[in-house]
Amino acid sequence: MSPIAGFHYHFYQPPREDPWTGLFNHEWSAWPYHDWNERIAAECYRAMVAVALENEDATTSLFEPLTQSSFDLGPTLHHWLAKYAPDVETALQREMRASSRGAHRVVVAAPLVHAIVPLATPTDQERLVAWGIDDFRSRYGEEPVGMWLPETGVDLATLEVLARQGITYTVLMPTQAAMTRAPGEKWVKVGADTLDTSKAYFVSLPSGARITVVFGHHDLSQSIAFGDLVADGNKLADTMIAALGEDDGVVLIVADGETYGHHHRFGDIGVAWATRRLQEKYQISTTLGEWLSGRIPTHEVQLHDVSAWSCAHGVERWRSACGCVTGERAGFDLKWRAPLRDALDWLREHAGSALDWELGHHVQSSDAAVLDYGKVIAGEWSAQDFLGRHQNRELNHDERSRVLEVCEAHRNLMYSFTSCAWFFADPAEIETSIVLRYAALALELTRRTTGRDFETPFVQRLAAVRSAHYDISGEQLWQRACDGFRTDEVQIAAGAAAEFASCGDFARTTRGTWSIHYQPGESAEVRITLTNTLTLRKFTFLTHTTLGDNSALFVDISDNTMWRRVDLERLGADVISRVAVARMMGKRSSDVEGTLSLLASDLLHRRSTHDDEVTLLALAAAPRFVTPVGEAAIRRALWAIVAHDHGDVDRVALEPLVLAMGLQDTFNLSKNVEVTH
Repeated sequence: MSPIAGFHYHFYQPPREDPWTGLFNHEWSAWPYHDWNERIAAECYRAMVAVALENEDATTSLFEPLTQSSFDLGPTLHHWLAKYAPDVETALQREMRASSRGAHRVVVAAPLVHAIVPLATPTDQERLVAWGIDDFRSRYGEEPVGMWLPETGVDLATLEVLARQGITYTVLMPTQAAMTRAPGEKWVKVGADTLDTSKAYFVSLPSGARITVVFGHHDLSQSIAFGDLVADGNKLADTMIAALGEDDGVVLIVADGETYGHHHRFGDIGVAWATRRLQEKYQISTTLGEWLSGRIPTHEVQLHDVSAWSCAHGVERWRSACGCVTGERAGFDLKWRAPLRDALDWLREHAGSALDWELGHHVQSSDAAVLDYGKVIAGEWSAQDFLGRHQNRELNHDERSRVLEVCEAHRNLMYSFTSCAWFFADPAEIETSIVLRYAALALELTRRTTGRDFETPFVQRLAAVRSAHYDISGEQLWQRACDGFRTDEVQIAAGAAAEFASCGDFARTTRGTWSIHYQPGESAEVRITLTNTLTLRKFTFLTHTTLGDNSALFVDISDNTMWRRVDLERLGADVISRVAVARMMGKRSSDVEGTLSLLASDLLHRRSTHDDEVTLLALAAAPRFVTPVGEAAIRRALWAIVAHDHGDVDRVALEPLVLAMGLQDTFNLSKNVEVTH
């Protein structure tokens, strides 16, 4: 059989949606891009779909490195690509359909959530894997053969789950192997520098099943991720050939897909050139799935009891102060990891039990229903199909929404275990804040469906989760993560009313996970009916919008029990920017840059108000990428605000924008202040 020298790309981003709206919040640290997904897509994902390479005759040809390799693409990133980078998603789908190998020979599935599977409960392990398989099948129309494990976190129980659900192989790293043996031979201890990674191995499972493991080449993978080997495609290919052992062996380089173009500029060109050279000069296969097809490993491997590729202590990085860390700073400590894990485990146990108890009143089997909910998340089934299959009787509208809300609570609980939350040095960073927001929505849905409130005891358990860098407590971390992000149906309806008052017939009828129906009435009152598209829950409000001078706006809103007032800054940045564009440029316009220029010009002649500053922030956060024209307008607006400042301007609201643009000195801000998330 022929050998293989190839690459496995692990593409992944955490779920960055606002849990309450389904929209993606602006991340100032990714400036001038809207968020980190957008930035990495520009630097890496689009490039890796098709790379332009120069031929020997000075012509240019396109090369598709993904179809010639092996890769996994985490479902949470897939969801983002489908909505915000459809060009990348469409190209991937087209390339996979055109591949004669079949998608399962190229693409490796991944659990829906990037959680450390060995640390999950047995029930959640099954759901993570099943939901990942559902996502793969809905995208490619095939059943997956391989599955990537987040952080390559693995133990025998995890492999049993994979095997039970039809997965036949996974990819690990040499540090995870403990012993190997050839047929009829004794076990031999191995390490990262002694494991023969040119072979595929099998793991014998307690159930009697087997699963195949392929190990990445340790030194070459390290040189790609942390060195400059990818800078020279010829050298990379030749080095891989030199590392090939036996005639039908494998040299597999395993690294984050973001390595190629994001971490290493022009890495996409280097790896594409190397792949083409391997195929054309050395006439060698580069696709792992194809190489494994029909291959039955004869050598056996025993893995360490539990292990991962980014932790030298098993999976302690995600539950203790083991010392493995990224982004450490002077005075940091990792004592916060254990209480964060403990608090979320507690929430999973107690809220999960309450949710299952409630669900059991409406479906034939709680476990079966939640396991099948992955098909709804993947878009394979509609919510109505799901309910029809699992309800234990004819449910009324409220009961149907309740079932879906319970399932959504379970999904948000699962998202709150995303591994990035523990990966970095301080719990006040964006990754930990993201999972706390998912936990917050899970708590709200649990309270709505079961009547039980677990938030107070959960936040109490966060007390020991302390940020050394920012010197703030667990309760403050919770508030920092959630305040300003929590959005209820009143704010959604108020935002819809503000858009309708400003944009008229051009107001959106969908906003993230909400659908909106407008019914104009007398005296500028508008009845707003919202439907949550995930849970089918409906809400109706009566609204009246007041458009003041300049950027001023507020909405009075009633649910037929009381009226309340919602100010501009509580409507959401996406709403504020649309309202500003409509008011300044016209209802049909989508010209954010023109609106920024008009706002800057206006502010030259008057002092800014708080609503002006809120509008400036929203407009700066609106584009996928802030162009030099837009940035110039933002600078003019900020300078105009400073010029009219008499020392009584509260600059807290503007700090994220000022810091992102490097204007600390102009605004007398400390350069040590962090860009907030």
